[in-house]
Amino acid sequence: MKHLRSPARAAAVVVILFSMFAVSTSAQATAGRKGTDEPAVGAMAWTPTLTPFDSTRERVYRNLSGTARNYWLTFCRAGYLCVAAGQGDGLHTVYHLYYCGERSLRNFIDAGAVRNRQTDEAVARLKDISRVTKREIPADGAIHGVDWRPIYYLDPC
Repeated sequence: MKHLRSPARAAAVVVILFSMFAVSTSAQATAGRKGTDEPAVGAMAWTPTLTPFDSTRERVYRNLSGTARNYWLTFCRAGYLCVAAGQGDGLHTVYHLYYCGERSLRNFIDAGAVRNRQTDEAVARLKDISRVTKREIPADGAIHGVDWRPIYYLDPC
């Protein structure tokens, strides 16, 4: 490697290298990883989670575009309750829930959707912080818009 012959040239190289590093680091930080539980990192991003969650029969799909979100709601399997919540960065999380029993919600913020394809007319209940039922979603197979702001608990059936 040749020696740099002037301080101005050396400073220019340092500025260029620093700029390349900053752009690369920023792109990596905001990318996130599709199909994983790792959220995209950003000023307004969050990760909607619910507990308990049984990964042996239930599924979660993260970092979905609006089109993919609609796909996973539309193709919610019979016998399941499917819920969608935004992540604050333009992407979405969709859960396919099979088991009954109350779930605690975390970072279900603003608008979302629910599709109840359960059998035996099972009604899903959305509850506030005091566990008072605020809304019931019938097993009609329709996609229902939901405001998650007052909802802290979900009982699939």
